[in-house]
Amino acid sequence: MLKSYLPQSPILQKHIECFFIFNGEEKFTFNYLAFPHFNTGLSFIQHADIHRKEFQIDIVQQLNSDVKIELLGKYLFPVRINYCGKVNEVSIIFKPLGINRFFQESYHSIAPQFSQELKNEEWIKFGKSLFDNEIDLTNLEVFLLSRYQDNDEIIRMENSLQFLHDLDFNSSISSIAEQLGYNLKTFQRHFIKHTSCSPVEYRRIVRFRHSIASKLNTEGVKSLTEITYESAYYDQSYFIKEFKKLTGHNPKEFFKVAKQVDGEKIVWKIL
Repeated sequence: MLKSYLPQSPILQKHIECFFIFNGEEKFTFNYLAFPHFNTGLSFIQHADIHRKEFQIDIVQQLNSDVKIELLGKYLFPVRINYCGKVNEVSIIFKPLGINRFFQESYHSIAPQFSQELKNEEWIKFGKSLFDNEIDLTNLEVFLLSRYQDNDEIIRMENSLQFLHDLDFNSSISSIAEQLGYNLKTFQRHFIKHTSCSPVEYRRIVRFRHSIASKLNTEGVKSLTEITYESAYYDQSYFIKEFKKLTGHNPKEFFKVAKQVDGEKIVWKIL
């Protein structure tokens, strides 16, 4: 049903976490909650209509529908995703800032909402060809490499992520801006332009994701206190409040219901 693949191109490996292929069946339903992430998902979806409402995406079989491209933005709440029927999907999971290497427009300009349809003629044309025959990810890699571009501003933003992902460093946003040669307002403006969230919001997601990895991907048992301080939360009370905001659960509840899908790559709550 769901299978992940790593990019073969060394260039793409720098900016793409993996590809996913998903195939539904007739009368098939699959529902899950997705949680905030610093990675970005873009999906080519065949045989479906897509309906969005508050914090929810419904992907419903419609065999006569054209291929659609669904692009996730940044969100700080759980998003429910419902599949119904024989839906086919090929997804690209971009690493932080990775998607900016493949579009002329900024990420925030094409993904200002938690979820939206991508209206780009070149990408739509390729999406239709992707499903013409048996899916070949080599063709997807060739297409992505044809879109690849260097960008000095993106490189400076990538440098800022090194500070934000270093939880031992834990410097102030103004200090990070200064080290990159920006004043605070300019840095925040450029950061939102390319990540579709503020540096403070991004750091919240980093801490959250670090805490999940610390719990689920480490052998042995870790206490909430250990996870709290390893993930640079001020104290356990703050850690619990953040988890409730980002997942709808306190940490103990979350780790009971969260499931790793396809190894360690995805953490969902299967409904």
